[in-house]
Amino acid sequence: MTKLAFEEATDYILKACEKRFSDVVVHASRSQAKQIKFVNSEISAGRIWMDQSVSVFVAKGKRVATTSILDLERKTVDGTIAKLEKFIAKSEPNAEYGGIAEGHFAYKEVQNAFDPRIPKLTGDELAGFVEEGIGAALAHGAKRASGSLEITHSREMMKTSGGAHGTQKGTSAIFSIRAFAEKDASGHKLSCVRSMQHFRPGETGQKAGEFAKESLNPVPGEAGKFDILFDPMAIACLLQHVGDSASIFSVEAGFSFLENRLNKRVASDIVTIFDEGTLAGGMGSTKFDAEGVRAQKTTLIRFGILRNYLHNTSTAKRYKVNTTGNAGIIAPHPWNIVLDNGNYDSQEMIQQTKHGLYVTNLWYTRFQNYKTGEFSTIPRDAIFRVENGRVVGAVKGIRISEKMSHLLMGIEAISQRREQILGWEVETPVKCGHVLARHVNVTKSTEKAGA
Repeated sequence: MTKLAFEEATDYILKACEKRFSDVVVHASRSQAKQIKFVNSEISAGRIWMDQSVSVFVAKGKRVATTSILDLERKTVDGTIAKLEKFIAKSEPNAEYGGIAEGHFAYKEVQNAFDPRIPKLTGDELAGFVEEGIGAALAHGAKRASGSLEITHSREMMKTSGGAHGTQKGTSAIFSIRAFAEKDASGHKLSCVRSMQHFRPGETGQKAGEFAKESLNPVPGEAGKFDILFDPMAIACLLQHVGDSASIFSVEAGFSFLENRLNKRVASDIVTIFDEGTLAGGMGSTKFDAEGVRAQKTTLIRFGILRNYLHNTSTAKRYKVNTTGNAGIIAPHPWNIVLDNGNYDSQEMIQQTKHGLYVTNLWYTRFQNYKTGEFSTIPRDAIFRVENGRVVGAVKGIRISEKMSHLLMGIEAISQRREQILGWEVETPVKCGHVLARHVNVTKSTEKAGA
């Protein structure tokens, strides 16, 4: 049997589909990942895997369909295209479909998105990075540490019947370390980079170890209204939902607290948030979206006022605006959520806090009502009590129960230094600093963070 080479798959599939459908988008991707896991300060597992697939979106009039092709045997590819044709003939028209973007696009290179050193890293070198992070955590107060290091390199090719054509390659490294001084005294930090020049496993391990040591002997927290200083890892868990809610898909589906808020105040006047598709070194950065439109920087909130929703070609036509270059196969989505930096450092923000908490991590963020923005989330790892501008001890067993609008309106200070966050609780990359929010509602939690 004849197998299509990765490089020729997009051309072959596009030409075959153009004979049957009015709109076609073919996106081929290939990646290799290496991962090392460590438990109780010892490397426990290592693995390498490769992924290769071709996603195909087709439309015939108002009827649309999508599929993925994993096996590039010509017979399999031809059979899949034939099935698509039969499926789309029986599908119901999508009245809201407005076609894909037309034209050739000049793509902007994403700076620091590919580092040729990353694909060449050996297992011994990866183990060395892990040991550096563990060693730093133990040297700064932790008794044990667990986590993982994962590196990837990838290549993508995209072609559309509208004339768009793009290729890109990328690399990434994510080091996650959770350090423990005791069962209830832990700290968690991340290092998320696209280039090794910004990779700092030692600094990451050190901060996790310091958090663990400083959070020894936590006492049960109290319910009430507190000023909360959020670490970048913590506030990123919440800011990603600003990006999700800014998608016009979420707005139309009734899952957005930003519905009917365009050109209205949704946050304090120091809050400016972008979706930056070509952010240098951004974990989600890309040259193009799923329709081949050039990715761009879109202002979501400027000085507290909601300025834009995220659009693809179809939604942009309905609202008589331009696409923002955020198309996904199903719905517009953000690439990198970026909170504009402020003028403070984290220590100054602690000094501004008279009665509050310093929260370093969150998990189990759940929305009770997406439309009103009501949510609850559980602070995890180091949580510090702050009184009269000083950290006076650690607490545990609390929950934050708030509305996104109240939280955003209560932001009073933002740090100058920012970090990039991407992980288990943060699926859309966020670049942000420390954030101080006033009068945040805190309740008791019955959840227990696992060790």
